[in-house]
Amino acid sequence: MSLRVMLPSKARVGDTVQFTFPNGQGKLISGFDVVINGEKIGDAKFTMTRSKGAHGANYIYNVTEPGIYQFEITPINPSGDRGQSRFNTLEVAVPGLD
Repeated sequence: MSLRVMLPSKARVGDTVQFTFPNGQGKLISGFDVVINGEKIGDAKFTMTRSKGAHGANYIYNVTEPGIYQFEITPINPSGDRGQSRFNTLEVAVPGLD
């Protein structure tokens, strides 16, 4: 069983949101295909994490505008094979107006 977490489901303009994908044995993640509100993101930034007994990758999104965002995030391994897509919704408010 893998843990799939998106924190927070609600955010404010200026927040940084991370979508975490654990690496399975022999299934390294080398990048992501990311679609937000139907538009493909060309420079999907991510970081690799290494913790005791677990490795993974995080797609990082910096919230710059209010609204409701629909994310489709697909991990890619070094050979170019794509993993299972994950769909998320993020509601973003303006600080002080939420």
